[in-house]
Amino acid sequence: MPGPQVSVGTVGPIVVEVADDAAGRASGLMGRPAVPPGTGMLFVYDDPVTNSFWMGNVEVPLSIAWVRDGRVVGVAEMTPCPAADLSCTPYSPGEPFDLAVETTGGTFTAAAVQVGDAVTVSP
Repeated sequence: MPGPQVSVGTVGPIVVEVADDAAGRASGLMGRPAVPPGTGMLFVYDDPVTNSFWMGNVEVPLSIAWVRDGRVVGVAEMTPCPAADLSCTPYSPGEPFDLAVETTGGTFTAAAVQVGDAVTVSP
């Protein structure tokens, strides 16, 4: 059965796995040899957070969009980091968010997703 779907600006639907607890958010897409186009992960937080994301043990480039109240608050292209330590670059939108969407690297940049774009999540 397919997972929930997310649309970010003009991108979507993206079929996502949901990471809505500490363990799921900590592992994210680590150890995946690929993230096929049109798929990804949705990180869900009960309250807005200012966490950073990092790419330790992530094998492929990822696009990320941070979301608050159904609108994009930041977008980044994240580069894999072979180390799993503090040498990996942290990525953050610089403001609170309640969702984050990761998908195939280059996706959000290619589609010119930007701050303020609408985000919808469908079951």
